[in-house]
Order: sequence, then C-alpha cells, then structure tokens
Amino acid sequence: MILVDLVKVSASRPGKPLFTDLSITINTGDRLGIVGINGCGKSTLMRAMAGTETPESGTVRFGSGVRIAVLDQEPKLGSGTVHEAAGGTWESDAVLDRLGMGPFLDRDVSALSGGQAKRVALARALVAESDLLILDEPTNHLDIDSIAWLEERLSRYAGALVMVTHDRHVLDRVTNRVLELDRGKAYLHDGGYDTYLEGKADREAKAAKSEEVRKNLARTELAWLRRGAPARTSKPKHRIATATAIVEGRAEAAARSGDLPLHFDTPRLGNDVVELHGVGHRYSEESSWLFENVELLLDPRERLGLV
Repeated sequence: MILVDLVKVSASRPGKPLFTDLSITINTGDRLGIVGINGCGKSTLMRAMAGTETPESGTVRFGSGVRIAVLDQEPKLGSGTVHEAAGGTWESDAVLDRLGMGPFLDRDVSALSGGQAKRVALARALVAESDLLILDEPTNHLDIDSIAWLEERLSRYAGALVMVTHDRHVLDRVTNRVLELDRGKAYLHDGGYDTYLEGKADREAKAAKSEEVRKNLARTELAWLRRGAPARTSKPKHRIATATAIVEGRAEAAARSGDLPLHFDTPRLGNDVVELHGVGHRYSEESSWLFENVELLLDPRERLGLV
C-alpha cells in the first residue's frame, strides 16, 4: 500500500538548493534512512513527507486514511505534565521509563531540558497509532540501553519507517534503504550503511574519471585555441565556445571528503565510550610517528580489532 508519494518535489534556502525534482514513494513495510551533511535538507524533506511543510514545487500525495506519527527536530509538547504530553496511558508511561523519563512523569513540560523534551516527544510518537513513523534524530540524548531498546521496538513496528540519523548502527539495524542528499541531488541505495558507502564511493570514482577525461580534452582544445582558431564561420565559432566551456569547466567538489560522521554528531547520555580526536604517538621528537591523526569513537555495541 502506498502511504506517501513525492513527485518531483524541490526545496531551497536563500542561494542554496536543498533538493531538486526529488521523487520517492513510501510503501507499507518500507524502512528508509535519510543521510547527508548538516543543512542539506533532511528535516525539510521529512516535514514534506509528514505533510507539515509544503515543498516549493512538485506534488505530495498521501494514501487514503494514512496515519502519520512524527518526531520533529524541535518538537512542541504543548502544556501539562510529561505523563500527559506523552499520551497519558500506561503504555506511554512504560515507554517513557525505557527512555529514561520514568522519574519525571509528573514534571511540567515547561521545566524540561531540550533533550528531555525530545525523549517525551519520541515516546508520544512511538505510542501513537500510525501507519507511517517519521523520526528526526530519534537516538539523540539517549543512552546505550535506551538505543538498544529503541532498535528492538522499531524492528517490530508494523508500519513504514522514515528516519534521519547519524547513528550508523541504528541505520544498519532498522532500515533497508538509504536516501542520501548531496548538493541538491538525491541518491537512493538499497541496503544499509555499507550499501550507502559503496554507492557514494562508486559515484565519486565515476566523477573522478569524468574529470580526467575533461582535463585531457581541455588540453587538446586549449592547444587548438592557442594556435589561433579561425572565427569567421559558424563552425569554428561553435568550437571556440565549446572549447572555452571545457577549459573553464571545473569538477563538482565533494560535499565532504570521506564518509559522513555517522554517530560522531549524535548527542549521547551516559555512554561508556572511547573517543579519540587527532591522536598520535611517537617515542621521541626525533623518532617517526607510530600513528597520528587518529579519529575514533567506540561504544559498547562495537568490537574493534587492531592489526
């Protein structure tokens, strides 16, 4: 069953396209992760899927009677207690407890921190009756136990799931497709984090090859221009324009070198992790570096081998 159908939707910010002519269909049972660098339009796209924001162009169609539950980037809880804001039921209380909010059921939502409010909104979305669950960074502000519980809950969810996350473990465990937003374009990868990396690497390799072809052609055309190309007929004029475009062309820069920092940008609560930034070691100032510029974030879900 089709739940949401986006056809050629576009959105932008002043001087910057977020995504252009993006088309995607969300069906019952889909598990879609959305990735991209900060500011690329992930949250905007999710709000378009939820029907809370209208894209600048294109069409968004919803299945008949489809029920959508949403965790927004900056959720609004209204007024009342935590117990009331999350749903006011035994189930919502149980979910709040698993998310670390059990001791705060009677606290007024106006007294919550941003992270606490996000967890209450997550509980509200999880207990709502829905056919489509749309979650924007659901693992932010959760500890490892809560994340593990959330993964299990989402894996048992019967509807469709759309999720923005920087947590590559969650991406692998609860999604089966990855939508990558990169410089105004969208790339859909079937599979999890590994498939996304393979697709990105393949795309960058093809771009590098195309740039090498352009450079070789540019050298030929530049030599032709320097010999003094005739310009009195339409054919040489056309070739001059083409040659100039080739010579002045530039390869499209990568959105960010290397992999996305999946789970490096994710706020955590109470994790026992090893976190290294720019670490290096050598035995003396005269000796060679054994290693340098090491970046590593290790949490209890991972197993690391050194070779």
